[in-house]
Amino acid sequence: MDDKHAPPIPELDRASALGRFSLLSGATSVLMLIATLRPAPQSAAGQLAYFASHQGVIAMEAVILLVWAVFSIPFVVALGHILRPKSPAFALAATLLSAAGILLLGFAVFAHMGALLSIVAAGGPPNAADAIYQAAIWGNLGFYLTDPGLMAWGLGQLLFGWLAWRSQVLPNWVSVAGTIGGVAGLLTLAVYQTPMLALVQLASFAVWGFATGILLLRRRGGMRCPPSGDGT
Repeated sequence: MDDKHAPPIPELDRASALGRFSLLSGATSVLMLIATLRPAPQSAAGQLAYFASHQGVIAMEAVILLVWAVFSIPFVVALGHILRPKSPAFALAATLLSAAGILLLGFAVFAHMGALLSIVAAGGPPNAADAIYQAAIWGNLGFYLTDPGLMAWGLGQLLFGWLAWRSQVLPNWVSVAGTIGGVAGLLTLAVYQTPMLALVQLASFAVWGFATGILLLRRRGGMRCPPSGDGT
């Protein structure tokens, strides 16, 4: 979208810093997408063996996950502020849903990784079958822990996509990407968390992070409140 014809966006404090948070969120989303594409064993025994032999890689992925979960919140808040003129109530709902969903998802994945690393670090119970049993519990529990986060985050993305389409602040293709990511999150329970849906959701969020970051950095000097009127 040409900046000269783009609708005005609300005044935003520290737009440059929030733009960098947005870009960081997009970049870490890409890193998480790559980590998700990494082939991993499906069996509990295979997962334990993988975690035991790749502890450094798992620790690095855990750090990326935490950075993504924490630094995505300022990005989500900035996005909600940018899109609030069309519907403050829906913008607030989208912000809260996205922030809560991201934090829930980050905690769920981190807890799963921490549990398996803890089993490995403890050396496993005297009976190796017990360690595999515990890993199987955490592996299956991971689905139930991540579902609430994926769905809340998905609804937030869907609302952001709708608001962006109405406001025309972001290009329409960005709005469509957000909508697709939101639908993927909402379908989590319906298809029992197909990995492809999580990939779509992460890819969509990465697009939003980069697009919002570029918008904030390019237009930070010209941000102003939209003219008063009927809000349409």
